[in-house]
Amino acid sequence: MKINITLFALFLMSLGTLVSKAQTQNLYSFSAETIVGDTINLSVYYGKKLMVVNTASYCGYTSQFTQLEQLYNQYQSNDFEIIGFPCNNFGNQEPNSDSAIYEFCTSNYNVTFQMMSRIDITTGNISPIYNWLQNESENGVLNAPVTWNFHKFLIDESGNLVNHYPSQTLPNNPAIIDWILSPSVITNTLLTNNLSEVSVNYSNRSLLISGINSAKSNAIVNVFDVTGKQIATFSKIIGNNLIVELGTLKSGIYITRIQLNEQTITRKFFVEQ
Repeated sequence: MKINITLFALFLMSLGTLVSKAQTQNLYSFSAETIVGDTINLSVYYGKKLMVVNTASYCGYTSQFTQLEQLYNQYQSNDFEIIGFPCNNFGNQEPNSDSAIYEFCTSNYNVTFQMMSRIDITTGNISPIYNWLQNESENGVLNAPVTWNFHKFLIDESGNLVNHYPSQTLPNNPAIIDWILSPSVITNTLLTNNLSEVSVNYSNRSLLISGINSAKSNAIVNVFDVTGKQIATFSKIIGNNLIVELGTLKSGIYITRIQLNEQTITRKFFVEQ
């Protein structure tokens, strides 16, 4: 049997592209419009655990806004965030405009986590984010079709889909809390401290960590890229600062883990070319 080498090569290239897409695309590939009309790149959530939930104002599960807000308030300091996406695809239970949804959420449930502009999930112009969330061919992990409001997706610190829970699972379910409190997939440590006085700045191919004071002699620093690969460790001390020599980095978001005696501090920093 003869094989057309050109067509076979094209097939292999196409297959490689599909495999690469399933393996490499993550939540940070997307941007979204907030409920007040701003556009944000979801890469701002790098280094944080994230719950993505579709919401509705007139649903039997609408009271879950209370648990969502409580969860957010309790675990935000653990680098945990929630994003709410209103949609009207299930029972026509979110017919309101963005401004009306915003007023409803803030007035009735004191919502402070990030709410986004209303989207389509199952019909019409399906949100690219939810196309990724629901299809294994896009997220490389699992198929998870949304069947009703308040379906919950969990995203890890590298932007990868981890798990999902149906509407009836409360936001404060013990399995969800255990996941929030589990070690970071990037740094493999818990966020046990979040000292605001410690700052991290990248310039001239090095990382300057300030505000360590007398704990500097016991400091261990690791730097990770978006995939979780360790790219540098602590280098030298100058005064009350730690200097980490990094060389040339690509544009993007990085995270550093700073261990000071019994404390662990994580910080994000950005590299722009």
